[in-house]
Amino acid sequence: MQVGSQSHVQKYLVISLLAIVAMWTTGYFLGQRAAILSSDFAYIPLTILLTITAFFQIYQTRKENKNILPWYVFAVFALTYNIAQHIWSLNELIVDQKPFPSFADVAFIISTISLVIFFMLIIKSKKQSISRWMYVVAIPSGCFTIGLAMYFFISNNTELIFEQILSLVYPLLDSIALVPALIGIMMYFKNKINFATCLICLSMIPLTIGDILFQITTASNTYYSGSITDLFYYIQITLLIFGVYILSNDKIRSNASVS
Repeated sequence: MQVGSQSHVQKYLVISLLAIVAMWTTGYFLGQRAAILSSDFAYIPLTILLTITAFFQIYQTRKENKNILPWYVFAVFALTYNIAQHIWSLNELIVDQKPFPSFADVAFIISTISLVIFFMLIIKSKKQSISRWMYVVAIPSGCFTIGLAMYFFISNNTELIFEQILSLVYPLLDSIALVPALIGIMMYFKNKINFATCLICLSMIPLTIGDILFQITTASNTYYSGSITDLFYYIQITLLIFGVYILSNDKIRSNASVS
């Protein structure tokens, strides 16, 4: 990608993140009902756009017929995440049923497992660039996330054990994906991967924070759609959208230059 084009995209990334923070802040301070509505309606365009960029990336990658498997897995993640959020919003806004736990969690778990596999495949393709010290930094971070999630699970006194086990699953899966994601971030500072891939890896940090907060607020019965937890999910999705978009845009430019 040309420097001018990359800085242009980075500018829109910053603007998008600021807009998302402003949207969340507005809904949050208008009260719980407004926060729920703004959250459910925000996820619809975000997850749809994520799914579109995922399948467009497959289309671009198939032209090169190179390292396409990770993007098939990513498309499964994006599609199931899209389905999960729509089921959640349907239960909350129309059916008036409790969105957690629900059938949305089946899709959420599939999407999270797919994300774990995706990051493993992405980093595996760059394994020749991974140094030992990267594992030394990344693995303890994943273990710390596991320990934190287990601590909140054990210290919780609620009788709703199924909900707590379910909320524990997400940070545990995150901790696995966090290891290759952190390695990817470190590889970026060693100029081993590009900015777009770094954005994708960076998205695991807000996702992990969001899932830990979801576990805590679910246990304390203080979670609701549009609370602080969802802000981190918005950031995660935005980083993924821009990361995948930049990769696809790079392929378009590359194909155009070859032509």
